[in-house]
Amino acid sequence: MHSSLERGACRKDWGGRLPIALGYPNRYPLAMSNLGFQTIYHLLNRDSRIVAERFYLEESYDSKKSASLLTHESSRPVNETRVLLFSISFEQDYVNLVTLLKRAGLEPLAKDRHRNQPLVLVGGITTFINPLPIFPLVDGFLLGEGESQIPLFIETLLSGQNLEKEELLDNLTQVPGFLLSGSVPTAKLSLPRAEVDDFVPRTFVAAAGDEIFSESLLVEVNRGCPRGCRFCAAGFVYRPFRNRSLQVIKEAIKSGISEFKFTRVGLVGSALGDYPDLHELCAWLTAEKLSFSFSSIRIDAVDDRLLELMIAGGVRSITIAPEAGSESLRLALNKNLTHKLILDQAARVAAAGIGRLKLYFLMGLPGERETDLIAIVELVKEIRQVMLAARKIKQLNIALSVSINPFVPKPHTPMQWAAFASVKELKEKQKFLFKGLGRIGGVNVDMESPISAAWQACLSRGGVESALELIDLAAASGGQNRLLKKIVADNYNELAARDLEDSLPWDFITHNTGSSYLKREFDRYQSLVEPV
Repeated sequence: MHSSLERGACRKDWGGRLPIALGYPNRYPLAMSNLGFQTIYHLLNRDSRIVAERFYLEESYDSKKSASLLTHESSRPVNETRVLLFSISFEQDYVNLVTLLKRAGLEPLAKDRHRNQPLVLVGGITTFINPLPIFPLVDGFLLGEGESQIPLFIETLLSGQNLEKEELLDNLTQVPGFLLSGSVPTAKLSLPRAEVDDFVPRTFVAAAGDEIFSESLLVEVNRGCPRGCRFCAAGFVYRPFRNRSLQVIKEAIKSGISEFKFTRVGLVGSALGDYPDLHELCAWLTAEKLSFSFSSIRIDAVDDRLLELMIAGGVRSITIAPEAGSESLRLALNKNLTHKLILDQAARVAAAGIGRLKLYFLMGLPGERETDLIAIVELVKEIRQVMLAARKIKQLNIALSVSINPFVPKPHTPMQWAAFASVKELKEKQKFLFKGLGRIGGVNVDMESPISAAWQACLSRGGVESALELIDLAAASGGQNRLLKKIVADNYNELAARDLEDSLPWDFITHNTGSSYLKREFDRYQSLVEPV
């Protein structure tokens, strides 16, 4: 446990307060690096009538020594709270949800739990993309952006403390975006959006550990993305794209720096390069003698002035996400970065003294050919050459990392109808890429397991039947990989292409993009790639 090394954690007496256990179904470092998790923790605890304590997937958990899963702050049993509220950002963490429920002494299936046991509720981006795979595991969902939901959620819980579980759940349906998990709704559910200037997610608990941004104040600058890359869920489910005002961001940073005495700020957003006051914000940070970093930034947004500010702000690494090696496939994805622009920008940042570069690519895209894979290898090779040229001139320490992940079709994006490539095909492509990139030398290559990606694809577009598979996986322990292969094979239909005229299981959730728009965008993708 890391309690003694934290700063900013909220510890309250439980007397006279409603206890809520806030869970993150993965390890402590990942939880404390998640701004959504930190934000909900802060919003709950700023109400004096609530005591919210955290719990995680502890690797050192020993069921023989601990009768129940305990909260982080006071080591109280999680199952003594009124509500277990989970924040889930990744589909692969669903199996950890099952594990944590069992460690808390709760049956995984909601129908098997007693009415006097805590409510089990879930929020987070995966749930408002497609919550169906965990429908049978939970009592309800907070779908949408939590900042706009928490005040009424708290009032409803407080006013219903003496109600039976069923009555309280019924009352919670008045909270915008709240969804009961009893049956899949037939009516459309519109999800709430936050007014971004009303509240700024930032680091509220300064955690400790080698895997955490322990010396950086993380601050969300904007939400969503205006670019419309056809594969990216964040660019569609967080619409409309929203920027915070510069003054609001400055005040949030001042508050966090005053509290934690950090000297470094991590700017977070899916589209930092589209923040209109980015230059001014970075200039202000350097004037305040604060270094900074970006969660990610489009390489075409890095002009001479921003590059100068990045160097002054201590930026020593940058990420480029071409996604595809060939310009034609990038165009199909709506990732409008030309080959020349990528190479020119890589050369510029290296020449300026930024020597650590990470590249992100997808493989297994519909219509992808061997020439597209060759193009990935060639692009990496050319980027490596411009970095070596910069090293000769600047005596620069350089490091080039390449991450290549299988394409996973996501609901509520134009690619939701696309097929997931077969595991066999992905393995062959990985072998081809490892061999080609290995010849370059000096490149650190990371690729996700095709089986793991296939399982993510099953969950991404899966239905309520996935819950039983999650329970089986959580119980499998040593034989999990073998069982996972069987589950993926059994879920072939979830991985196949969908007909554009078929109704989709997750269609009851509405975002600010209609089905007709998504279909046109998918047609556009298909028109830009030749069938293999």
